[in-house]
Amino acid sequence: MKDKIRILITSEYDDDCKRIIAILSDQKDFCIAGIEKDETGTIIKSANIKPDVLILNLKSPVIGGDELAPIIHRRSPSTAIIMLCDKEEEIYACLALKAGISGFLLKGTDTDKLVPVVKIVFYGGYYISASITIRVFTAVIFMHYFPAYMPGQKHDRFDFTAAERGVITDIAKGFSDADIAKHLNFSTNSIRNFVLAIKRKTKLKNRIQIVIYSLFYGLIRFDQLGFS
Repeated sequence: MKDKIRILITSEYDDDCKRIIAILSDQKDFCIAGIEKDETGTIIKSANIKPDVLILNLKSPVIGGDELAPIIHRRSPSTAIIMLCDKEEEIYACLALKAGISGFLLKGTDTDKLVPVVKIVFYGGYYISASITIRVFTAVIFMHYFPAYMPGQKHDRFDFTAAERGVITDIAKGFSDADIAKHLNFSTNSIRNFVLAIKRKTKLKNRIQIVIYSLFYGLIRFDQLGFS
């Protein structure tokens, strides 16, 4: 296991950046690996240092979060991305989820959650601001966004083992691999293999997409979502 979680911060606001650093700097298992002010610097720095977690705090990005996240993931596939947003608008979160962002926080109400959310996304979980969780997933489903879903393409929503169904439910709750392993009494490596099998069957790329897919096909219920 790594000694420290390496964090890259992108913020175009000096005051916000200082606030984020102040929140994170007290954590002995965190390391601020870099600070950038724009998307170009973030792309270059992410490719060079491959941070564990990227925190994005951009008000008017030249490259939207939905476009920036795939670019980051192509250069640093294991980097988990957290987006900080000023507005409680579903469209921002929807775009973030579709792009593979792991955490979506509202700056006005969620700043105090930044430390636990960094740990949640680092260990494979996800976090969406509790005030918009249900609305965001509902909006995404209404938009019918599924990389694995094509008109006329057959999907057997029951083509999962009992263990995989349990993993899907715990993913929806925002559990990390270690949490799921403890809950279902499997090894962490087994849970990772189950997640890979689920991705292979659904052709989905990340856990957020697995949650959306599972809600759409009735594999999980809205009241099973984490942070709702």
